[in-house]
Amino acid sequence: MLFGFEKINGKWVEKIPALFQQFSIKEQREFFINQYNCCVSKNERIFVKNNFCFFTLFEIFQNKILSGLEAKNRLCKSKLAIFDSYSALLIALFVKGDFEQLRTTIRANAFLPKLPQAMLIFRIFSSENCGIMFDAKMLFAEFVLEKIARKNPDKDVYFKDGLIVVEKNNECLLSVMLCFKRFDKDKIYLAKDEIDEAWRKVAKGNIKSLYIVFPKNNAFKRHIEVKNPCFADSLVKLVPYTI
Repeated sequence: MLFGFEKINGKWVEKIPALFQQFSIKEQREFFINQYNCCVSKNERIFVKNNFCFFTLFEIFQNKILSGLEAKNRLCKSKLAIFDSYSALLIALFVKGDFEQLRTTIRANAFLPKLPQAMLIFRIFSSENCGIMFDAKMLFAEFVLEKIARKNPDKDVYFKDGLIVVEKNNECLLSVMLCFKRFDKDKIYLAKDEIDEAWRKVAKGNIKSLYIVFPKNNAFKRHIEVKNPCFADSLVKLVPYTI
């Protein structure tokens, strides 16, 4: 299950997981950018608010690169070449629109460029089909991990045994189980396997609080607490997570 964009038969094509196809194109692109930003360095992040309807994902990245050159790198070509000739070459080919030569150049060099704009160009054109593509489940997992870590700067947040663990002073405060599928609050039976697995993890790890996190959708906007008489002191919740 892939999420992102790539070049197929000379055209930039966007791949959207079935889970998000109920949403508008604007929302689909926003979901991708929000999750992408949690998986890359600060210099590679995309910050746009109102352009998701008007530009494709590739155009959004293209505009990011070109605006970065205009705003931050007001250097003549000679100075740029002195700073990093490899970055200068990639940028020149990108601006020219010579993507075939750009791809050939990147594949012929086994090292990364130094400038942030060239790094982003490298990210797009170094993949097999060109573009930026993620495994959708992995992208969602990294997104949730990063968001939880940001909200809990005084705690340790990490993956362990298939869960995101929030810990402080060696005490587990919360465990999070990720489920990348559509959930409907009126059809809780659709999450039976995940709920059963959650209680197994509670029993095995003596967990006090475990959240099963799903991507938020129109049919699931508020958390649902699940009770189990065998674990009166433990809590399991189904939680919609905003992307």
